[in-house]
Amino acid sequence: MNEKVKFNNYILIIIFAVVFSFVVQDGIRLVIQKFLEIPNDSMGLAQWGDTFFLRIFTSLIGTATGAFVIGTFLKKRFKLAAIIATFPTVSFWIVVFVFGVTIISEQEYSFESVKAMLLLPGILIILSPVVAYFSACWGQESFKDFQRSKSILNIKWYHWLWILPFYLNKVVAVPLFTLILLWKVDLLYDNGGIFYGGIFDLISNWSYYLVRIIILVILAGLISSVSHAYSLLSEEKTTKKINWKNGIIIFGHVLLFSILYALLFVGMW
Repeated sequence: MNEKVKFNNYILIIIFAVVFSFVVQDGIRLVIQKFLEIPNDSMGLAQWGDTFFLRIFTSLIGTATGAFVIGTFLKKRFKLAAIIATFPTVSFWIVVFVFGVTIISEQEYSFESVKAMLLLPGILIILSPVVAYFSACWGQESFKDFQRSKSILNIKWYHWLWILPFYLNKVVAVPLFTLILLWKVDLLYDNGGIFYGGIFDLISNWSYYLVRIIILVILAGLISSVSHAYSLLSEEKTTKKINWKNGIIIFGHVLLFSILYALLFVGMW
């Protein structure tokens, strides 16, 4: 019976890691689409407009986060479990690769088509298990920090039933969008030429600093919100009254991110 429970844990954490990595990847996808202004009809499962390295990076980040979770959850065979969790991803990219070979063999091809249909999936087929392996090892280093019973990342399993579909992608997308805004502000002001007029022009340009300060404050607030929500969700046993209070506060954090998410990403095309 004990072995059956252990086996079930392996199956469940692998499924969880697959879903977790997909949700994280989807949050990053939204930010990439927003900033690069990629139309919806150019956002496929495999290709996102003309992106190449960003598509690879996003897929590998998703894989890494899922494998990291496995490393924090399993004490034994975590490397194998992390590699098994990449099976859906690798299978998808193998299908893309085979489809690409078929298309290219039947039609004229260019470097861009080879890059998108062969090189992109080929790189991810090779690198996904490798990234999963090392990310699981990294997660194992934090294994002792995540030992709360019937929990993943010290959050009770039943909370993930709403975190995964309603909160996680927003936690990824909204702060990342805000962080990239800092780079966009630098780019905007740089294009305006303020960095070529001397130090006094830079100092006198108060709007540049004001915008950056506002964005940094917003980013700090978002990070604090996520941190506070996590601390409440990962609390040990408390009284019923405290649970209700924490639940209301957590709902406030989720509502905040839901509103910001809707303002930034819903109906953007």
